[in-house]
Amino acid sequence: MKPFSLQTVLTYRKRQEDIAQHRLAEAKKIRQTIEKKLEEERYALNLYIEETEKLQKEGIGITELIRHEERIIAQKRNIGAIAKNLTEKNDLVEKEQQNLVHRSMERQIMERLKDNQNSAWKSYLDKKEAAMLDEIAVTRHESGKF
Repeated sequence: MKPFSLQTVLTYRKRQEDIAQHRLAEAKKIRQTIEKKLEEERYALNLYIEETEKLQKEGIGITELIRHEERIIAQKRNIGAIAKNLTEKNDLVEKEQQNLVHRSMERQIMERLKDNQNSAWKSYLDKKEAAMLDEIAVTRHESGKF
C-alpha cells in the first residue's frame, strides 16, 4: 500500500508561507508610512522652531510666544507618540520576519520529507519488481522453458 501523500500538506505549508510573506510586506509598508510621517513631523517641528526664533529676534508678544512654545511642546509629544508607534511596528516587522523564516523552514522540511518518502517508495517498488522478475526467472528455469 502506498504511503500517505504529502502533497496536500505541502500545499498547505506553501499557502502558510505565502500568507506570512504577505503579512511581512504589509508590516513593512505600514512601517515605511510611519517613518515618512515621523520624518515629516520632525521637519515641520524644525521649521516651526526656526520661525519662532525668527519672530523672537524681530520682537513678539508674550502671549504669542507662549502659544508658539505650546505648539512646539505639542509637536514634540506628537513626534514621541509617532516614534513609539514606529518602535512597535519595527517589533511587528521583526516578528513577521521570524514567522516567515519559520514557515519557510517548515515547508522545506516537508519537501525533503516528501522527496525521501517518494524515493523510499520507489526503492520498495524496485525491490518488489526485482523479486518478481527473479521468481519468474526461477519458475521458467525450473520448468525448462528458457
